[in-house]
Amino acid sequence: MRVDPGLAAETRQLHDTLLVVNGLDASELRSELIPNLRAGGVAANLVTGLRDGVRPLTTVASPHLHFLREHGDTLVHATTVADIRRARREGKTAIVLGWQRSDYVGEDVNRLLGFHRLGLRSAGLVYNVGNYVGSGCVDPEHGGLSHLGVEVVRELQRLRIVVDIGGHCSEATSFDALEFTTGTVVCSHTNPRALRPGNPRTMTDGLMRAIADRGGVIGITAFNFFLVPFGLATIADYLDHVEYVVDLVGPKHVGIGLDQIIGRVVMGPVDPRPFPPEAYPPRYEDWIYPDELTDFSGVPLITAGLLERGHGDDDIADIMGLNWLRVWEEVWGA
Repeated sequence: MRVDPGLAAETRQLHDTLLVVNGLDASELRSELIPNLRAGGVAANLVTGLRDGVRPLTTVASPHLHFLREHGDTLVHATTVADIRRARREGKTAIVLGWQRSDYVGEDVNRLLGFHRLGLRSAGLVYNVGNYVGSGCVDPEHGGLSHLGVEVVRELQRLRIVVDIGGHCSEATSFDALEFTTGTVVCSHTNPRALRPGNPRTMTDGLMRAIADRGGVIGITAFNFFLVPFGLATIADYLDHVEYVVDLVGPKHVGIGLDQIIGRVVMGPVDPRPFPPEAYPPRYEDWIYPDELTDFSGVPLITAGLLERGHGDDDIADIMGLNWLRVWEEVWGA
């Protein structure tokens, strides 16, 4: 994206004032990620990616917790919005830990209390294919929440953990989650199906409206295959997706959820059961991102693009982070 000098100066001035929040990151939690987040001005990052081959908070010996302790000079393990704001004041980056699926509960919803005490603050329900909780977006038949799934979403809300629906969940499971909960729910990372028809990993207008009607936020991913069906997407394509959802539900209900996979090096064919070709490229080396958004250093270009397209400073501040903070404060408490 070519930015003229005047817009570049305006972008720098605005971006430096923003509290930028990435609502979903699948990158490996490594030391190399820290300067990259800072390069993009990201104040808070919701981490769901691997550390030493393990997902966040799936064990009391979580390597993510050890990493955050070792890097306490630059990172803050945030479990409250106050932690995020403190990290910003101290010049550190806030890391929120979450799941993209609730398989780790097994068949015992009581395990969620322990995960919450470890720091779990956001939980997806299903990852593409069904589990004990509900059905996934690529399942041949879309069923609603199971009896256990109803218990899980209710316990998540009782513990004040964000319920993350849509995207990887089937829409039937997602609408059930709305039925059996109250208050705010989110979709941390998806794209509008209207712009990527035929891809089951994207979300319908109806579900996006339902999330917004409950006060939630829809995070927009930068995953290339969710933006365009072929070829290399550009940041303009990403901005088209953001603007589509803004036009649909309003700027108070849209955020960034880039879903990057920085640090993960996987080659070869994917397993077509969870990753069918209509939803994902069939080889891992084609799991790519627009050139400008291959890592967090490109995040200021989102701000620049929104400015260039005529969005006001307040709306940009909401989309770039304040909407996530509002939702997290509503769910977690202050």
